[in-house]
Amino acid sequence: MLLQQLVTFCTVVDEGGFTRAAEVLGLSQPAVTKQVKSLEKELRAVLLTRAGRRVNLTPAGEIVYSYARRIIHTIEECQGALENLATPGYGRLTIGAVSTVAIFTLPEILGAFVKQQPLVTVHVRTGTIDQVLTMVLRNEMDLGIVTVPVSHELIHTIPLFRDRIVLIASPDSPWAERRVLSPRELSSIPMIAYERDSKFRAYVDASFDAAGITPDVIMEFDSHEAVKAMVIAGLGIAMEPWSVVAKELRDGRLVELAIAGFEELGRITSLIMRRDRHQSPAVRAFLRLVRSMFPNPPRVF
Repeated sequence: MLLQQLVTFCTVVDEGGFTRAAEVLGLSQPAVTKQVKSLEKELRAVLLTRAGRRVNLTPAGEIVYSYARRIIHTIEECQGALENLATPGYGRLTIGAVSTVAIFTLPEILGAFVKQQPLVTVHVRTGTIDQVLTMVLRNEMDLGIVTVPVSHELIHTIPLFRDRIVLIASPDSPWAERRVLSPRELSSIPMIAYERDSKFRAYVDASFDAAGITPDVIMEFDSHEAVKAMVIAGLGIAMEPWSVVAKELRDGRLVELAIAGFEELGRITSLIMRRDRHQSPAVRAFLRLVRSMFPNPPRVF
């Protein structure tokens, strides 16, 4: 079994097909197919099934993919350790992050990190909370940053900060003058909402339901930026993470409203990593920086 076969197999899975994997690897599609077939022959197992242009892992493929990822990462760690030995400060850091964190929190952190560690190459991938968790569990990423604490026997969670969820409106809207809305008033105002199949939306909806609030949702988006833009345009109100709207609240393009008798909502942005994963010098440096930037993390019960 060759390492290149494992790399090719993982790339096919990650890219969702042979054609895209061939482009990423700089190989011909027949060459990629041949390597995967050779791996299957050596392991005496079918690893992939095709569904149109997409590929899916078989149960055997799931097992091989998990082990292949660990093997590839271990070799990369070894190479990084040797390079760091030859050139102190050299290294590689991989981070998975949910899109909200990637847009509004990570740039400041990485800006400070690359100034402290200019020889470290940083790679970032975005995904949902579950996708980032999977990346970390599969050893695809050194670290993950998500918007809720994760409870998993293989995962160590480090809370960073509490991100309030605030009700926002355009300062030019008729609702902005009230500043405090009753649950009944809130139910009658057009609401711009984040996509309903998200953990964020489920959390907000459950909290509204418990308070007897039935929001009049007129628009739904899979982007907090889109939700924010519609509120700025005066088309409705919205519940948004404070980190998403902090700049607009400071600039006066948005105002924060209160809900009478409603308990403040918030999410705890957290860093996650495998408990058994070796911490490279780059990872240790990143952890030191993050702890210095968020010196008073919230307690998680």
